[in-house]
Amino acid sequence: MVKHIVMWKVAEHPVHGSKEEVMAKIKDGLEGLKGQIEGLVEIEVGMNFNPAETAYDVVLYSILESKEALAFYQAHPKHLEVANNLVRQVATSRVVVDYEQ
Repeated sequence: MVKHIVMWKVAEHPVHGSKEEVMAKIKDGLEGLKGQIEGLVEIEVGMNFNPAETAYDVVLYSILESKEALAFYQAHPKHLEVANNLVRQVATSRVVVDYEQ
């Protein structure tokens, strides 16, 4: 199994709305991929409530069957739709970690 964890800092956007609306849209969009992409076992998105300057706004926690499944997920059109049409438009910072367990 592979764990894929991503955190973003996001900003309000003229099309996507306030920061809170952006965060909710990311959560809905990414969690909507569950059951849609082969090899994606689990996906969960959390929205931060910690006001610290060092805190990130949104976290993605996902489990995939393998490294190959992660690559398939990352290139999948349904994932790219959320990534390109929302996340990349609103993200101001991103960190990621991938590891096998």
